[in-house]
Amino acid sequence: MAPEIPVLPVFLDLPGIRAFFTTRRGGESTGSFDSLNLGAYAGDDPAAVERNWARLLESQGLEGHGLALPRLCHGAAIAAVDGLRPDTPRESLSGVDAVYTRQPGWVLAVTMADCLPALIADPVTRCVAAVHAGWRGTRDEILGKTLSMLFAEGHCDPRSTRVMLGPCLSARSLEIGEDVASTLPAAHVVRENGRAWFDLRGANRAQALAAGVSPGNVAQNPLCTRENPHLFFSYRGEGGVTGRMAACIALA
Repeated sequence: MAPEIPVLPVFLDLPGIRAFFTTRRGGESTGSFDSLNLGAYAGDDPAAVERNWARLLESQGLEGHGLALPRLCHGAAIAAVDGLRPDTPRESLSGVDAVYTRQPGWVLAVTMADCLPALIADPVTRCVAAVHAGWRGTRDEILGKTLSMLFAEGHCDPRSTRVMLGPCLSARSLEIGEDVASTLPAAHVVRENGRAWFDLRGANRAQALAAGVSPGNVAQNPLCTRENPHLFFSYRGEGGVTGRMAACIALA
């Protein structure tokens, strides 16, 4: 019997699309990585990470799918998974922060522990994507660029595309220095008494709307990773030594 692993499912009303955000619960890792660490480069035992992925995919009925899990770089590179073999080495997706496909049999995933994950689905064109956006990626408009590219190349239609923004740092938990604040969209920087904070969700929602997604098709999970340590890993909250959650999406 497949192990029960709690996830936060999304797009439940879209037939043939399986999408969810993980929590930190339900895995085999220990210590700072307790327990469902899905980050291969966080410092955890690699064997435990592989077992966690296997348990997760089995629990969601996705065993046997190829796993497109890019090695993130906090940039704005986008990669197509279509045409890759399921046994393609993951290193081929190194330095990529957004992946997309119209090909069934793949699980697209990005990992995070405070950064914002975004899942994209067009149930009409049958295209899905996963995007990782920290403050650097948001500054470089990774979500907006991904959506604009998908629309321009005909992979998605802005009229039917849905975007889900996942758990991340809330604005009150994402304090930044002025050197960073000055590089970010001013409409989403909050300043008070010489300090500054960044609204990661608000900035990415604005990018989705600017790309052409209708307001009713952009949703968000309101939970803050740092404020919910029982549910989520938090890089800031745990001093940089912690695990990673994942945002996953697949075509059935």
